[in-house]
Amino acid sequence: MKALKRLLPFFLLVFIVSPVEREASANVTTIVPNPVGVSDTPGTWFTGAIPDNVDHNQPPIVFVQGLHGNARDWWENTVYYGDNDMYQHAYLNGFRTAFVQLEDATGGDAADVWHNGKMLAEMLEEIYHFFGEKVNIVAHSKGGVDTQAALVQYEAWPYVNDVITLSSPHYGSPLADLAYSWYAGWLADLIKRTDDGTYSMQTGEMEKFRFLIDRNESVFKNDYFTASGTGWGPIFSALWFGGLYLGGDNDGLVPVWSTKLPYSTHFFSGGDDIDHDNIRTGSSSFKQINSVLRNDSINVIPTLSPQPSNEQYVPEQLLRGNKIPSNTAVTELIPVESGNNQITFQVMTSGEDVNVVLTSPKGKQYTKRSKQHNDYIDKNYFNNAYTQTFTINNPEAGEWQMVMNSNHEDAYFIVTNFQGSNALNMKWSQIEKKAKDKKQKGSSKIKLETKVKKTKPRLKNGAGVGSGSLNIIESETNNVTYEIIGTKENGEKFYRTVVKSYFQTGTVE
Repeated sequence: MKALKRLLPFFLLVFIVSPVEREASANVTTIVPNPVGVSDTPGTWFTGAIPDNVDHNQPPIVFVQGLHGNARDWWENTVYYGDNDMYQHAYLNGFRTAFVQLEDATGGDAADVWHNGKMLAEMLEEIYHFFGEKVNIVAHSKGGVDTQAALVQYEAWPYVNDVITLSSPHYGSPLADLAYSWYAGWLADLIKRTDDGTYSMQTGEMEKFRFLIDRNESVFKNDYFTASGTGWGPIFSALWFGGLYLGGDNDGLVPVWSTKLPYSTHFFSGGDDIDHDNIRTGSSSFKQINSVLRNDSINVIPTLSPQPSNEQYVPEQLLRGNKIPSNTAVTELIPVESGNNQITFQVMTSGEDVNVVLTSPKGKQYTKRSKQHNDYIDKNYFNNAYTQTFTINNPEAGEWQMVMNSNHEDAYFIVTNFQGSNALNMKWSQIEKKAKDKKQKGSSKIKLETKVKKTKPRLKNGAGVGSGSLNIIESETNNVTYEIIGTKENGEKFYRTVVKSYFQTGTVE
């Protein structure tokens, strides 16, 4: 018995560091050496420290960050959850690691998927030769799309084994559509942050991407593993309001349906405790990532099929936006129908000094001092926009008045989310069918008007894309705003605005 007791610590040590159970050893208080030669220069890459218990049987992991991201995002601050412990978990589990800096690393404008993809492809070749073997990739958000551009379009697939994407918008995000919508244009131009990276995340732009990538046989050269969550982050945070806008299953920024590829294995479906911010942390997803990398026995069978995004329900919302002249009050009237149990009014501006007063139909006023008010700085698709929100429970029906003024020129974008009445209750396929009916035949309960913004991206120096692909990439994307006036069963009018972008593949030769 005494001999067994003396051996017990040894058995425990073996258990902790054994390859199949290493994830249990990661301790968020453990001090891990910093990566070597960290640089914020786009196009540079660097390695993590070599673990004492390095496992040379496992390929190195290359971490790829998301939109407006930096390689430091894998071990420094998250938005809501303190320092990221992903690098720490990888180190303690014996993995060699490498980190890349894409165009976004400067903190300025983010690059599109093609520019970042070309840059990443060049770095992956260098990393492959450095380690002398293929690597695995773990990518967050847009980094997963940048990765696929690198592997397929820029033919970096020979340098990579498996690709793990965490909440990547493979089919785009409706929030990016919103950033380029008719009403958001005033604010977007002012804050100058509807950059190429955001532009490329529109659902219409990602239609182009899928049109080019999924027809390329190189898409099957690597195995893809995808992950998603359904959490919306802290209450009243940017993710919380993003989740409210998107509706359905989403992580506050990307719908679950957009995170999946038809030829991938969806290895991790996180619940309401996994959102777009914390899915990239080691404590949230490394255990599942480790399992995939150490048990690469899942055979991926290509079963290409269209994504049924037009069968999603459209958001119950109303959009408005315009300029705010200097020292001039601007008023918006927002009609609210009966039957809602909660309304949220989001007002985005470029400056924090825009004064907003919300008045109910009966004259009650809400200001920054009201308990119903919250504010935050958006760090995603409306990067650096100042957002004020008013959350009203059991709102009275009628016209709500919003007055905005500032001592300098500004612009506003208002998103009003309705919860409870489900007055519209329509799928995208129904909206699109209605829009094609020029005479608005059929039910008189829904009248619809469309406003179309036609835009074209411009690739810097063509981003090394062949002329055929370049013609498709630089073709028009239509960002369509649908203005809807409906009539409820009791005869009451209601108003909604929905937005979606489109790439018309039928026009491409």
